[in-house]
Order: sequence, then structure tokens, then C-alpha cells
Amino acid sequence: MSAYRFDPAKLDKLNDVARLDDLVPDLMWESFGVPDATTVVEIGAGTGMFAREFAERMPDDGTLLAVDSEPLMVAWMTEHLSPGPGARITPVLADASALPLSAKEADLVYSVNLWHELEDHAAALAETMRVLAPGGVVAVVDWKAEETPKGPPLAHRRSAEGIVRALQEAGFTDARIHPPLRYHSVVTGRRS
Repeated sequence: MSAYRFDPAKLDKLNDVARLDDLVPDLMWESFGVPDATTVVEIGAGTGMFAREFAERMPDDGTLLAVDSEPLMVAWMTEHLSPGPGARITPVLADASALPLSAKEADLVYSVNLWHELEDHAAALAETMRVLAPGGVVAVVDWKAEETPKGPPLAHRRSAEGIVRALQEAGFTDARIHPPLRYHSVVTGRRS
């Protein structure tokens, strides 16, 4: 992780439903372009707010792995995420560069507000490439590289164009920027 990392002591901030006003689940899910995904991985799941949202949009026989490298977050998700409609959510303690999946297993790997915290984008993308099935999608949702009334310091943000380049350099095809959310960029790429 970079010098700027979310403080787990601010856990309540991650559960603030007002976040869904800016990070609109329907818009993100539509941008990801995999409505029938049955194996999904969220890297940096935090408290599982988006895992819950996206699991509801997945088929009932699906699995969403809510991965976080912070034991406090995984413990919180394990205690508080109850079964709901849609896919089953499984909290997992792991790092973005060492996911507990077999090769070519996932239909979608996404992160929300994690990109600016990662120190080694190349390692995380290589691991994402490894676990994605052919045709699978990687999706990065992160703060725009411009001043916004909230979010991390501007110096820690990366442009959507920079994320596209990183995806292309990692071997992903069809890397593109989707219509942005109010304060966030949405970038996707596909594994050939």
C-alpha cells in the first residue's frame, strides 16, 4: 500500500449509505458489462458495502469474494454480512497480488476506491489477469484526478487515462473509460 491508506478506525465512514449517492451501484454494475457473472472478486472490500450491492445483481448461484488485506475489515464482514438476495458473499483475508483463486476462475474482478492506495499496480493487475477467465473483466473505480469536496489528497489520485495505460501494459484489451460518476472514474478492461 502507499503512504496514503484508509484508516480502519474510520470504519463507520465505509458504511455510510450516502456514499451510494456518488458511487451509484447500478451505474457501476452496468459499466462493468458482465450482468451474468457468477464468480466475482472485490479487492479492497472494506465493510462489504459494494459486495452487498453487487451480489444482489448477480445470479442466485453466484459467489462474490469480498477480499481485504486488513483483518479488522474481514472480521467485520464475517460478523455483519448476512445472506441476502443474489449471490453468496464470502469475506476473504488476502492481498491484491495474492488472491485465493485458481487460474481463470473469475468473471469479474473490481475495486472501488483502492487504486490510489495500491503501491504495486503491476503486481495487482498480473494477479487479476491470472484469476480472470478468458473474456473476464477487470474494473477500477477510483477518485477522479481533480479537486473534489471529499476524498484523498489530489497528489495520491491517478487519472483515468493513466489507469487505462496500466491495464493495457498488463495485457488487458478493450481498456476504456466509462461515463464518470460525480467524483469517480470508471475504467474497465478485458482478458483475451
